[in-house]
Amino acid sequence: MTDLIPTHTPTPAQDYQAATAYLASLKSAVGRRGMLSQLRKVARLLGFAEIDQVNWATLNAANVRAILSALSTQNLAPASIATALNALKGVARAAWERGTLDTETYQRIRSIRPPAGSRLPAGRDIDAGERLALMQTTARDRTPAGVRDAAILAMLIATGMRRAELCALRTSDVDLQSGKLRIIGKGDKERTAYLRNGALRYLRDWLAVRGDEPGPIFCRINKAGRIFPERALSTTAMHKIITKRAAEAGLRDITPHDFRRTYAGELLDAGQDIATVAALLGHASVETTARYDRRGERAKEAAAACISVPYFGGQA
Repeated sequence: MTDLIPTHTPTPAQDYQAATAYLASLKSAVGRRGMLSQLRKVARLLGFAEIDQVNWATLNAANVRAILSALSTQNLAPASIATALNALKGVARAAWERGTLDTETYQRIRSIRPPAGSRLPAGRDIDAGERLALMQTTARDRTPAGVRDAAILAMLIATGMRRAELCALRTSDVDLQSGKLRIIGKGDKERTAYLRNGALRYLRDWLAVRGDEPGPIFCRINKAGRIFPERALSTTAMHKIITKRAAEAGLRDITPHDFRRTYAGELLDAGQDIATVAALLGHASVETTARYDRRGERAKEAAAACISVPYFGGQA
């Protein structure tokens, strides 16, 4: 695939830092992590280990379309391919601003449309019994890590936050009296959420252990139980924590996104307005939120039961 972006061109324009410049222009840490992941995926597809090994000045509409075509063969959802396209357009803009990509080439890349189609949300719902078992098991661990992890799980259940948003949450983003949270999500978009009842109490318990030093709310803890309040958990570490606590509770695989899916479904089942749910989740469109609506799926299941197919199998 390295031929998609040639290493030698008639005019030897070179720009190995356009992707880094694009990422630096993104205001949201969540957005930077997401787009870095997409660009690393593209770099690996092209045969490079890192994004700064790619000569982004050789981008053009033809090789961008070839990259998208190659991604489509990996059974990625249309939304994932569209995100990769947005990342490439961002890099193209950065290269254009840096004078290493001409205007006509940049405009041709900008004109590329994302793929059509959609997929149902990945993952599964976490039922009430599973959530109860998860919280009970984790809350029994009274080590600093146990108190922290109980707060993490409680906030995922209570807010449906993306794990990157939870990792980026800082002490200044929460009001422990009102339970109000300030969340910076995708696209540097700010929204608010609210913690109530047990979720707020778990967070208070953790912050009492962590201390009131400014910094990330969910920070690293070493095996000896020492807390490092200035070092935020990575999204990978967050995923490992959830996997570990689910296993301790005897539950099958649970991912961070499963909490988000469950949160949306629970609110919609309770009759909350879909626009309110979209705002709480940080969705730009209610159409995205509608994909999490379990009510329509149950109606389809009930409708399927209305059709009878005679069965004569198994007869001698």
